[in-house]
Amino acid sequence: MTKISTLPNRKHVQEEAAQWLIKLDGDQAPSKQDLLALKEWLSRSPVHRHELNTLNAFWGNNILTELVVPLGKHEPNVGLIRTGLGWLTSFQGMTVASAFSALMIFLFMFLQEPSPEMNGFYATAVGQQKTITLEDGSVLQLNTDSQIDVRYTDEYRNIHLLQGEVHFDVSKDKQRPFNVYAGIGRIQAIGTEFTVYLKKKDVDILVTEGQVALDAITTLLASATKSPDTVKADSDKLSNSNAPERLGLLSEGQSVTLNIQEVAEGSKKELIDTIEVVETEKLTQRQAWRKGMLVFSGETLEQVVEEISRYTTMSIEIADPEVRNIQIGGRFKVGDVDNMFQALEANFGLEVERISYNKARLKLAD
Repeated sequence: MTKISTLPNRKHVQEEAAQWLIKLDGDQAPSKQDLLALKEWLSRSPVHRHELNTLNAFWGNNILTELVVPLGKHEPNVGLIRTGLGWLTSFQGMTVASAFSALMIFLFMFLQEPSPEMNGFYATAVGQQKTITLEDGSVLQLNTDSQIDVRYTDEYRNIHLLQGEVHFDVSKDKQRPFNVYAGIGRIQAIGTEFTVYLKKKDVDILVTEGQVALDAITTLLASATKSPDTVKADSDKLSNSNAPERLGLLSEGQSVTLNIQEVAEGSKKELIDTIEVVETEKLTQRQAWRKGMLVFSGETLEQVVEEISRYTTMSIEIADPEVRNIQIGGRFKVGDVDNMFQALEANFGLEVERISYNKARLKLAD
């Protein structure tokens, strides 16, 4: 029987992370039982560690870094620790050192990002990007709001893309195939670079160096409209079987889309579109996110808003239908919505109406 792993409920984890920060930031020192409970909570998944770090940064707290003081270099200066950590000033002598030692050990070990040598779940929040180096030297760049599950063995290297977009720079290892599973698709490489973007209805694959083999696990079409967990669980069973159907090879500068949902729902559309040869300028544009930039060169306002929205929790609405097809050009820093708004008002005859702190409406300027 295949064991199906359940992904943590991110909202629930965020609520628990907030409770832990409040507890750590209180006037009373955490007890030994508290520290053991914190250790257990942090060890549940990489998501727990990530959410506590993210929430701490969002609140502008220094508590986690203040608690992780490398002992042996210098004694902690209580005068520099902010007032909110009042319980720290109540300790004297060895008690202070003991408290810091305990907290340092637990928090340093469990709040750090999981070791890249470890199999497991990795994720980014909306607007966040992350680079991971795996034990074989392969480098993974996770774009905004992405999730992967890494499964390495002595026989194979499997990555399940559960959500979002990831660029893979694969180290050569002819003895262990490198497979990326996304939806019903499998991308196999030996030593190459490529990007996979798993959308709601399809999968985009772009090869930036070398060559990959593209397969389809057609037996998963029936579950393609279900949750990523279900598809992953089924594909785990087929990872090393002969079930995948070879669709073809993709070389450097080529891109293709797997039309998963439409085919799964009975459409007569082919599983893959015609292979596109991406020109150098367009290739650079599509890979700009890896350098923290978004580049547009004639895309419609609707397309620009859709792309920008991937990197922010702000809701951006286009109020006037007639402006949806206005062509937009420019370079914007990932997540810099304000700069984009300024450019739209200054150069494209649009007005940005702020509805609330996280909602804006675009319309023609008066």
